Amino acid sequence: MGIHESSVNYRNLIRDLADMYPQQDVPEVVVIENIANSLDAGATRIEITYNPGERVLVVRDNGTGMDTMQFEQYHDFAAGLKTRGDGIGFAGVGAKISFNIAEKVITHTRAKGFSGGSEWHFAERGKLVWEDVKPKSLSSHGTNVEVRFRDDAKIPYSSCVDLEELIKRWYLPLLDPTFLRLYEQLNYYSRKMRFVVNGKVMEPCDVASTFELEKTKNFVPQSRSKRIGYGILGIAQKEYPIATDVSGVLLCTRGKVIKSELFSQFPGDLGPRIFGLVEVPDLVKYLTTSKTDFIRRVRNKELERLLDPVRQEFKDWLAQVGIQQVGESGSDEAVKLERELKRIVGDVPELEEFFGFRMRKHVLIERQSGSVTAIKQDGSQVTFPTERGKEKGNGEGPLDVGDDDGTALIEDKKASETRAEPISRTARRGPKITLADVPKRMELGWVEGNTVIINTGHPCYVKSKSNYNSRRIHSIYTIATVVQRFLAGDDKNTKLMFIDKMMGAWGKK
Repeated sequence: MGIHESSVNYRNLIRDLADMYPQQDVPEVVVIENIANSLDAGATRIEITYNPGERVLVVRDNGTGMDTMQFEQYHDFAAGLKTRGDGIGFAGVGAKISFNIAEKVITHTRAKGFSGGSEWHFAERGKLVWEDVKPKSLSSHGTNVEVRFRDDAKIPYSSCVDLEELIKRWYLPLLDPTFLRLYEQLNYYSRKMRFVVNGKVMEPCDVASTFELEKTKNFVPQSRSKRIGYGILGIAQKEYPIATDVSGVLLCTRGKVIKSELFSQFPGDLGPRIFGLVEVPDLVKYLTTSKTDFIRRVRNKELERLLDPVRQEFKDWLAQVGIQQVGESGSDEAVKLERELKRIVGDVPELEEFFGFRMRKHVLIERQSGSVTAIKQDGSQVTFPTERGKEKGNGEGPLDVGDDDGTALIEDKKASETRAEPISRTARRGPKITLADVPKRMELGWVEGNTVIINTGHPCYVKSKSNYNSRRIHSIYTIATVVQRFLAGDDKNTKLMFIDKMMGAWGKK
């Protein structure tokens, strides 16, 4: 047995960890992140208990446990975080961040070929150390984390109901039988996975029934003809059904709710009652370090490839149920702005990449003379169908035939008396501008996919509205600001001159 002390400045690191979760209290993060680590370890049973009298929280699982290296990294404040995309938790942050409000953390773990235990606490002169202890609380594989909060710590949960609501807020898909079957089919978790709160098992229940959803829509978003997820949309009986000020589509990956989205659709008074739950497993590759948002870069086209089908399903559903949108796309002003952007794209290549202007491809065209020549066409893909198309397959979630490359369809003149005709599929490309009157938001504008939303409810737009030239300058400047903000992404230290460059190019035309 020994006593260990980290060589890094743990106080700063603990503070930095807390800053990564601005929307959550530290006691909540401790629970959420310990659950994430349990799920990453393949647990089928996660027990959460809290004794408000003793101020002790325990998270225990029957997962694979930590091996020697993982146990060392669990305690090492200098250790790197888990590789992005490996899971939904990382590097024992639940235990480390707890020292903002805890006086001691006791951990026991047992894995194949290794068992270990530690007591993390403050020693003399405020040093944070961990001492080896025998892992007595586990008789089989798994991990047991016990957090003893300080007397002055404010804990937002004190009952089973509080903890159950916290679990629902961040791990709702793991409480629905349909989503659990999906996770088992994808070999992520067992459909028998259960949360146990203060000895009470949280049995799965249908999301639509739980929140009394009306006008529901179950859907399977697809990208490149492959299923990428599974989701449900509906209108709840009450406002903010999952948590205060949380509404819209809950985007999830590997069972964890990452964020809620309305995809820049502004459905008015019904907004707080709109509820959706969508699981897209591949989104795990694009999680931020804290796993509480997605990394958005202008070149991250794969992320948009995953989000666009969900966004479109949501927009289609809103139209189907007759919910009117605030945003105005295709208006005369939006079209004029799009034309102006096209004029300056040669001088501002970032615009071309951001908006995805039309690609010119070689396609084969048969002339009247019988010869076939190759010419360029904008944004077209030509195919030759040889039979009647089949219905899309049924099933839950992103389960498809396979991931192998497909083969091209070749025209077969002997297969039918009727010669196949080429079908041109042209997708709208180029700049997309939408006007939205959202005075409650202070941004000049924002980005959704490859669409820039100009906030016509902003005081600056309202002030310039009566003068055509002022309004046009405001709109162009807003677009430049939004795109630059998007280009910078999560790197706040990035120094860009995009606004200067774009405004200069526009002023010369």
